[in-house]
Amino acid sequence: MASTIRPRLFITQQMPSQFIHALERVFELDYQDTPTPLSPEQILFRIRAHPPDAILFASKIKIDKELLSAVGDKLKMLATFSVGYDHIDVKECQKRGIPIGYTPGVLTDATADLAVALLLATARRITEAVRANGEWGTSCDVMWMCGKPLTNATVGIVGLGRIGLAIARRLQPFSIQRVLYSGTREKYFDSNADKAFFKYVPFAELLGESDFVIIACELNEYTKNMFNKNAFEQMKNDAILINIARGGIIDQDALYDALTNGLIGAAGLDVTVPEPLPTEHRLLTLENCTIFPHIGSADVSARHQMAQICVDNLFNFFSAKPMVHQLKLGDA
Repeated sequence: MASTIRPRLFITQQMPSQFIHALERVFELDYQDTPTPLSPEQILFRIRAHPPDAILFASKIKIDKELLSAVGDKLKMLATFSVGYDHIDVKECQKRGIPIGYTPGVLTDATADLAVALLLATARRITEAVRANGEWGTSCDVMWMCGKPLTNATVGIVGLGRIGLAIARRLQPFSIQRVLYSGTREKYFDSNADKAFFKYVPFAELLGESDFVIIACELNEYTKNMFNKNAFEQMKNDAILINIARGGIIDQDALYDALTNGLIGAAGLDVTVPEPLPTEHRLLTLENCTIFPHIGSADVSARHQMAQICVDNLFNFFSAKPMVHQLKLGDA
């Protein structure tokens, strides 16, 4: 770096030591190597006491006007350890001229793997089965712990982007019959087999025809709460809903009603609002609702790639080079 004064970097998350060692060669770090998360009050206290030039943070940290104002004019750049950016007040950052580095393009395989795991766990009632170990052998019901099969099923995917397509490819060996998908545009497929296997349909048709519905779209003004009472009423009564995208796409009160009133069969969620759900939340009481703690990217390789992109974004920005991945604020 050209300057002899090292820029100050505030890191809110615990990270693997090799990335911390790389950063401390260039930055003056404000970092505590502990898994205990910082509260919003602690974060504000730290940045007011020692305003940073940059902040490295994950999606659980809310970057809003209050935090940005607390840092003041010294803040030059933000580096989020995430692909999504709905935890950031992007308009406020744009107003203040603060660029944002993020980590796209590395979570496709990890998230698709998790989607299939969540779908299988929900369809085959895995969490119920684990809890029922003490009851094993106490029932003579031949249908005890039976789940829903994938063979010959119609799978609906809302948002057939990179992750949605990767999920579909992983489900093909399970002998599903077809994939219906909805979204902003129809996809082009080269092979005749794919053209027959994938069908672009209106959202309402996807809901009515699918045995499994997988949410893999972005959260925006059009998709917020798109899975509401009206949507659940259009789904099959034994349909299974899987969400690995963003919690805000589902109206959780309507989901609870749909699960308890038999409008749909079951749901598997890796994302919720808020995260984590309060321990007394109604959805956590339901046997037919499987909830994972947002582990879609919890793959060692994926997390290391994300960390490296964050490091490279920081190094490049403070070397007056383009970031590896910079959010285009005008398009966000």
